Amino acid sequence: MPSSISDSLAGYICSVRAADLPEEVTRKAGLCAIDYLAAAWNAHGVELSTAYTDYAASMAGKTIGAAHVIGDGQLPPIWAAFANAAKGHVTETDDGHRQSIMHIGVVVMPVVLALAQERGLSGAEMLEAMICGYDLAIRAGECFGPEHYATFHTTGTAGTFGAAAAAAKCCKLTHEQTVWALGHAGTQAAGVWQFLQDGAVRAKPFHPAKAVQNGMQAALLAEAGIAGATRIFEGDKGICAFAAPKPRFEALTDRLGEHFKISEVNFKAYPTCGQTHSMLDATAAIMERESITAADVKSVEANVYQRAIDIAGIAEPVNLEQAKFSNQFCLAFLLTRGALTFANFTEDVVEDAAVRELSHRVSLKFDAEMDAGFPASRPCRIVVRCKDGRVLSQENRFRKGDPENPMSAEDMQEKLEQLTGSLLSPSQRQNIVSWALDLEHRAAVEPFLFTICDS
Repeated sequence: MPSSISDSLAGYICSVRAADLPEEVTRKAGLCAIDYLAAAWNAHGVELSTAYTDYAASMAGKTIGAAHVIGDGQLPPIWAAFANAAKGHVTETDDGHRQSIMHIGVVVMPVVLALAQERGLSGAEMLEAMICGYDLAIRAGECFGPEHYATFHTTGTAGTFGAAAAAAKCCKLTHEQTVWALGHAGTQAAGVWQFLQDGAVRAKPFHPAKAVQNGMQAALLAEAGIAGATRIFEGDKGICAFAAPKPRFEALTDRLGEHFKISEVNFKAYPTCGQTHSMLDATAAIMERESITAADVKSVEANVYQRAIDIAGIAEPVNLEQAKFSNQFCLAFLLTRGALTFANFTEDVVEDAAVRELSHRVSLKFDAEMDAGFPASRPCRIVVRCKDGRVLSQENRFRKGDPENPMSAEDMQEKLEQLTGSLLSPSQRQNIVSWALDLEHRAAVEPFLFTICDS
């Protein structure tokens, strides 16, 4: 009989075997690997990404490490993972999960890749660590709930548990050590939303980067024999006592080992905050159905849930990072340009006077009915008032890339091409896809995951 929630979770982590995983779970993990690598490579050369990588290199000193930073040399594993987590989050193209309200690949994949290089892990072992990391991150986020997300960035908090679980599996920790690792993770879990209110969007990638670093440190502390809290979730002074007003402890163990949370992951169809996507989908549906453009539009009203306003309601973005967190700007861009893609939403968009002018005619309105559907879905109702008097509307609940409206392997390959087309060759992209979709049978990581190849 498990003595604590962490005891149950540790038993699960230690028991996961690649050979026992359902085929559809293994397939989804491969798509998650493609998605993470596409996001990280997309950030290569971006000034903000370079800043995080340079910081990691400065902290590592002159040490030449055993793990690659994607596109940028080698560092000690814990600093390579830090840099790769930041890279994967810089351009807002990484995967997510609705109910836990977080990004997962960016707190799991950097850990797995770094430790796989240091410890010579096989593809099957990497797959096992991915499954454990995704499961623990999502389950922790679901436990913490939307009340937690109101103040905390769940990617940073719950993500620390995902990183710790992945690291524990990579390090082959014992059951007891895995319990300790989860305790150490909870002690370090952090990340609050104040940076958004203060216009410091560039700080957002620091949250997954620190989650990755803290999760790895948690596992390494446990490996070193340093005991950690054994009731980190439910204890009187555990993480839920201060960070989760309405903890859902059952979410941590419900169908544990039977239902794999990675199957619920969604992929982004746009390079913007996930709290803009449902609104973009609904607006695009109106545009296609009614054949309208910005020239036809008098005003747009987006009836949305509260978090869409809180997280993605920046009315006057001053740079690309802020524009990605502005429903007003994103909807105006879509209407003005006809499409919002990974290729056309670039730094210069904030200087587009036509987009800026139309964004002033886009309003966000809290809708209690929409709010009641969050976070199980991302509901919205878009109302477009046209200059000719027409009033056009469209409701939407599930975004392109959600499990209910999934992106296929072909869609993911196209996303990889859009995000890396100017950087990686077709053959390198194909190598990445083949490696990810056959991860269980691969012997190890490959150079083409981290360095630009000529062919």
